[in-house]
Amino acid sequence: MSDVKGLDEVLKKLKILPARIQKNVVTGAIRAGAKPILKEAKRLVPVDTGTLKKSIGIVKRRSKDKNIVIFSVTPRIKKGGWYAHFVEYGTAKMPAHPFMRPAVEKMASETIKSAQEYMRKRVDKELEKL
Repeated sequence: MSDVKGLDEVLKKLKILPARIQKNVVTGAIRAGAKPILKEAKRLVPVDTGTLKKSIGIVKRRSKDKNIVIFSVTPRIKKGGWYAHFVEYGTAKMPAHPFMRPAVEKMASETIKSAQEYMRKRVDKELEKL
């Protein structure tokens, strides 16, 4: 099913758990997978006042399909990150200083490892409770 070593075993164990717990485990794994990108984006963002750096966070998005879980690492507008796209892509008067795209590209493999490790630990913990 996957190219990640050991993930098939974890997924078999996950199917034993009730649907509600399965959803919680998968949701947590996706959030855990987003954390390396979050850390790298915060490290790469140019800091002037620090507002943009503080505004970057993990946001859970709604989906029309209840079986789809969406998380994104993004600057939050209400936290002062409204100008992030100007920094990322540049303007006519300012050169681009990309920080989100390089973070995603650099941390792609770490994201998968983090999600897999979270799932492995959480599934084993939930199976012990049963």
